[in-house]
Amino acid sequence: MNKIKRIILILLVALGLSSCDILSQMHQMATFAKCTFDFESVNSVQMLGVNLRKGMTKSDLSVGQLLQLTNALMSKSLPVTFNVNLDINNPNSTAASMTKMDYILTLNDKQIISTTMNNSISVPANSSNVVTIPVTTDLFQLFSGESAEAIMNLAFKLAGATSNPVNVGIKVKPYITVGGQQLAYPDYITMNKVLQ
Repeated sequence: MNKIKRIILILLVALGLSSCDILSQMHQMATFAKCTFDFESVNSVQMLGVNLRKGMTKSDLSVGQLLQLTNALMSKSLPVTFNVNLDINNPNSTAASMTKMDYILTLNDKQIISTTMNNSISVPANSSNVVTIPVTTDLFQLFSGESAEAIMNLAFKLAGATSNPVNVGIKVKPYITVGGQQLAYPDYITMNKVLQ
């Protein structure tokens, strides 16, 4: 019996569930444990409310947008929002589901967010599901030791501009509900994507 099944069995027995409940919940966790998580993409990047198209650079901004960007950088603030998309593949013959997911996101090894997505996620049998994680952060606050130009380029890089590579890392910890209790996956699942 693998590590996950042993942990779940101990917890289920401790919760006093019937043998049918135990088998059902063990099957659910075993099904979910066979799913794979892959980092798919970053999209919907906005900087100061401006949608950054793929490959867009500072020279593509209007005069008003450049003025807004200059004012933001002078006040040491560069708010950015974007989505990180994860592909969850379920190779099993039955559906897999989780009730919530903790996640930690890093850019160039600096943690930018650590929070919980409380939405239930279900992945049908023999298929995959893309889960979108919305991110809101202030790049200037995170990378205060960097030059304003480097911080601005990081925002454009997230949207697909050609510049220095950016390493986007994400760790996820899924949960399932067992006997009314939330049980976490034993370890974080770690993924990295280098945006070239």
